[in-house]
Amino acid sequence: MAGPAQRFRFPCITGGIAVLLVAVLLAACQGYQNIAKSPASDIFLSGVPRELTLVSYNIRTGIGIASPGTSPYHTQFWKKSLPRVAAAIRSTSADIVAVQELLEGQEEELGRLLGMNYAYARHGIVGPGDWWGVGVLSKFPITSSFRDVISTGSGNARSNAVVTVEIDGSPHVFISIHKDKDLGDGVSIDRTADTANEFLGPVSVMGDFNLWPDDPIMKKMPKKLSDSADHVDTPGSRELKRIGTLNGTHHADHGGRVDSIWIDPRFYEVLDTYLMDKGHWDASDHYGVVVRVRVKQEN
Repeated sequence: MAGPAQRFRFPCITGGIAVLLVAVLLAACQGYQNIAKSPASDIFLSGVPRELTLVSYNIRTGIGIASPGTSPYHTQFWKKSLPRVAAAIRSTSADIVAVQELLEGQEEELGRLLGMNYAYARHGIVGPGDWWGVGVLSKFPITSSFRDVISTGSGNARSNAVVTVEIDGSPHVFISIHKDKDLGDGVSIDRTADTANEFLGPVSVMGDFNLWPDDPIMKKMPKKLSDSADHVDTPGSRELKRIGTLNGTHHADHGGRVDSIWIDPRFYEVLDTYLMDKGHWDASDHYGVVVRVRVKQEN
């Protein structure tokens, strides 16, 4: 089952009707595809709370750790290994994956390699940022997806993928974010928070924030959401905070944690959080973040 992007946002375009029309058509083409067999609802029907494994993963377009520090823009035509990325994701038994640094079409390839439904949002429409984006992979049916612009400008164009997934008959929203690392005005987080606050039900923001957890800008995140790493004190959560999510000493901030999963504790109970298995760390220059949650039953 295929579906178009139901909503998209972008600043006013003044370059003429033709440019606007092209932009609208390109945005409308960004949607989702359901190819996976829906998970059984036996757990839901039996009254046992559903447990989910959520993953956030910046895949660096599939080039692994080659040429550390090289901008993804300059690696568009390098050799990729998406099967290696898929193996890394598969090792987590993920139900939902927020993916960053995707080249268009890679979301489909990963979806087919993993047997998961997929959605994609391009960072830019025409010009800056139109060559890459973010996405969501899901074992559960995707019912809607839209591109949400959070910043614009040459080199700074970024958009979130806002994806609604049906889990046991209820909508759950997952927002995949990859904030521009050079913008420090907080507007990107403001816009992300505004969108997250539009939803009354379960919503999570997952991705590469390019901000430390204690950065003042992170205080702009919705009050109803919280960093899953702060919900538990386990060996996995302690390792996550100690090691961080940046792979390789070429990162100036190696050891820092910029990738995280923010959940609404009214709807999810965090059971554990940890880094992807070390055997798959060479698949990207970021470590995948894994969070296991239990869906809280409605009263």
